[in-house]
Amino acid sequence: MSGSLALFLARRAVGVVVVTVAVSALTFVTIHGLSPQSFPGSRSLPADLSLVAGALVTGASGGIAAGAVCARRPGTLLSRALQLAGTVLLCAPVYVVGLLLILVFAPFVGAPVPIGLVAPNTCVGLTHDPLTWLHALLVPWLVAGAPLAGVCLRMTRATLPEAMEPDFVRTATAKGLSPARVTTRHTLPVALAPTLSLTGAYLPLLVGNIVLVEAVFGIPGLYRLIPGALDNGNFPVLQGIVIVGAVFVVVANAIVDVTLAALDPRVRRHSP
Repeated sequence: MSGSLALFLARRAVGVVVVTVAVSALTFVTIHGLSPQSFPGSRSLPADLSLVAGALVTGASGGIAAGAVCARRPGTLLSRALQLAGTVLLCAPVYVVGLLLILVFAPFVGAPVPIGLVAPNTCVGLTHDPLTWLHALLVPWLVAGAPLAGVCLRMTRATLPEAMEPDFVRTATAKGLSPARVTTRHTLPVALAPTLSLTGAYLPLLVGNIVLVEAVFGIPGLYRLIPGALDNGNFPVLQGIVIVGAVFVVVANAIVDVTLAALDPRVRRHSP
C-alpha cells in the first residue's frame, strides 16, 4: 500500500469518526437535551447566543481600540488610564462588577446614582421588542466582555508597535497618509493576528462568565438551569448544556479564524 493511499484512508477514517461523534451529539441534544419534556430551556438559546455574541464583539472591539490608542500615544495620561482600566477589568470578577453596577445604578433598588441603563430582569426576545432587548443586554455585554477587553488591550498594545516597523508602513507614511489611516489600514490588520488568536483561546472563559452574568442580571438563558439540574441530578440536562457550550466555543473559534484569515493574507498562505 502506497503512502499516499494510507494517508487518504487515515483521513477518511478520522472524518468518519468526527462525523459520527458530531451526529450522535446533535441527536442527543435534539432528542434528550433540547426537547420540551426533558429540557424546559429549549427557548433559552436565543438569549445565550445574544449574550455570547454581544460580549465577544464588545470586549474584543473595545480592547483592540483601547490598545491601539495606548500604542499610538505611549506614556500619555490617557494611555496610562486605559492600561489601568484594562488591568482592573481583567482582574475583577464579572459577578462582583455586575452586582456593584446593580447596587449603585439600578433605579428600582434604591441605588444612590440611579441610571435607567442598568435594568436587570427585563430581558425579552429580539423579535418581541428590539429596543427593550438591546436595553436589557447592553450592560451585561459590557460586563461579560470586560475581561476580554483587558486581554485584547494588552496584546494589541504589545504587538502594534512591531507592526509599524515594516517598509510598507514607512512607504504609506511617506505618501502622506495620516497616522490614524496608516494604523487602521496597514498596521492594525497585521497586529491583530496574535490578538485574535488569544481571543479564540479565551472563549471558554467567556462562556464560563456568561453563566455568572446571566445569574446576576436575571437573563433567561440556558445556563440558569444548571443549579436546578445539579440539585435534582438531571444529568441529561447537564450533558445538553455542556454540549451546547462546546458548540458555542467551536463556532466562535471558527468565526475568529475566518476573521483572522480575512485580515491577514499570511494566515491563508500558511493554513494547512
